[in-house]
Amino acid sequence: MIPIRLYDTARRDKVDFVPLNPPKVTIYVCGLTVYDLPHIGHARTFVVFDVLRRFLRHAGYDVLLVRNHTDIDDKIIRRATEENTTPHELASRMIDALHADMASIDVEPADIEPRVTEHIPDIIQFIQKLFDRGLAYQSGGDVWFRVSAFKDYGKFSNRNLDEMINGVRKALSENKQAAEDFALWKAESDPLRPGWDSPWGRGRPGWHIECSCMSTKYLSPSFDIHGGGRDLIFPHHENEIAQAKGAQDGDFARHWMHVGMVEINGEKMSHSLKNFWTVRDIAQKVHPEALRYFFLTTHYRNNINFSHDTIQEATQRITSLYRTLEAADRILAAAKSPASPDEALVATHTAAFLEAMADDLNSSKALAVLAQTAKTANEIVDARGKKSPEQLRTLASLRKAMQTMGDACGLFSRAPQTALDQLRDYAVKRLGLDVANIEALLARRTQARAEKNWAESDAIRDQLAEMGVQILDRPEGTSWQVS
Repeated sequence: MIPIRLYDTARRDKVDFVPLNPPKVTIYVCGLTVYDLPHIGHARTFVVFDVLRRFLRHAGYDVLLVRNHTDIDDKIIRRATEENTTPHELASRMIDALHADMASIDVEPADIEPRVTEHIPDIIQFIQKLFDRGLAYQSGGDVWFRVSAFKDYGKFSNRNLDEMINGVRKALSENKQAAEDFALWKAESDPLRPGWDSPWGRGRPGWHIECSCMSTKYLSPSFDIHGGGRDLIFPHHENEIAQAKGAQDGDFARHWMHVGMVEINGEKMSHSLKNFWTVRDIAQKVHPEALRYFFLTTHYRNNINFSHDTIQEATQRITSLYRTLEAADRILAAAKSPASPDEALVATHTAAFLEAMADDLNSSKALAVLAQTAKTANEIVDARGKKSPEQLRTLASLRKAMQTMGDACGLFSRAPQTALDQLRDYAVKRLGLDVANIEALLARRTQARAEKNWAESDAIRDQLAEMGVQILDRPEGTSWQVS
């Protein structure tokens, strides 16, 4: 198997990734509080861990990915009330929307997707363990985690007590024994609001307890990787660790990965700045592989800037790569004798890509290797004259190497011509082009060329170029693409 090094948030360094029970790898990723549609920040986190899973599979591992749904929360209750529906109906609708939106950007579903409301007995049992170990107390109907009783609290996020107190939510309850304590169970006396019976009265779980409970339920008290957005390091993941290690023996997550934030035109995304992009918004304007390529251009731990220019560049790059694949397929299919790839050459070209990905998912460096392989393939594609058997064999090898790289990170999942047609359709829609008019101009140009009316042919070509349309004249006929 490929040796892999990953940055571990807890150790603040890159370390060798050694699974507990190879070849199995267990991963838990914090999902969403499902009161609204997912946005581009969520998309980045989902894509990063989708890439991680695909790469680990390529490296020979059997990956089990668990990602939860927080389907009961104050935000969900408020939104359901505003929409005159139930929290359950709202959450179910948002989970369906989440699945659809992630599928639209080529993110595979998790292997297990537990919902909080389906695990209330497990959560109650988990909280009882904290009581049994002196880490929980009840006050005013609510149940709290006693931070002072867990000696390592703050170590994960590297914060002292004052920083932690300042970092917690401002709405402090007078029932707490200490400001830094956090809720495990929230009392609920209103019969019209969701609640469950428990040893501490009717109520519902606090936010953090669900992930400690469900991750260890499905993956065991010790598992390989825990991940999420960087904004979850404190307090969510700090609290998860305290709960999980406080309630049971085990390492909990042995490795922590956190994804950087998405900025819009250099600013933090927010509703107030009116720069908030949902996945559904993006999926209508950007091809899914262009979006994935965009995310891969920046290391997952760094913030990434989403702008017209960065998306345009990513779209151009993935289009160019698919053009290389399409041209290679066309040339190889036209050859009289099939050209088999040279596996040694394939391995040579993929080695640097896989080495970059194995170095803490260094996707930007990996894409540079992919681009160089495509450049080498294009040198053969663009060479004049009939291709020699050696050239065809090399081209077949480069074609396979590109596909291997794509498979390892979720690119090139479509047939090249299909992808190019889709990319063209996105560009046509974005630019507001009239396809019927373009096809009519091409037909006129074809007729002009047949009549050797080169002046009119060139004039139509120039007219199309001004519209952003590039003509492709090939032996099998004329086609077009958005330039």
